[in-house]
Amino acid sequence: MKTCRVTMATVADGKKTEIIRDGKMFLADNRAELVYTEENATITLVFDKGAVYIERQGDYTMRLTLKKGEKCNGMLGIGGAEGQVQTQTSRLAYSLTENSLMLSLHYDLFVGNEPQNIRLRLFSKIV
Repeated sequence: MKTCRVTMATVADGKKTEIIRDGKMFLADNRAELVYTEENATITLVFDKGAVYIERQGDYTMRLTLKKGEKCNGMLGIGGAEGQVQTQTSRLAYSLTENSLMLSLHYDLFVGNEPQNIRLRLFSKIV
């Protein structure tokens, strides 16, 4: 894995958040792995064969599977308790080059019966 710079913009139910982080990234044909840290967590994103897998470990845990046009099961854990969540992905587009990754992702996260609309744009480049 090589050092990279991650720029991400997220819109969750109309609230926009932008971050820039240093991370580590591995790129190969049609597969990528990206790891970066936040204040209280480590985030891992794996891109493989048209799907995105997100795992968060830290003050809370989360595992999501995102596949365009599919409803997928995931997990959310808070304070030692874990529960099931689901995602419904309407847009999943990414581009890999030998030193960068671009991602555009739109999905609904269902926690109980309430959907949270998420839009994510990510750019990561090996430095």
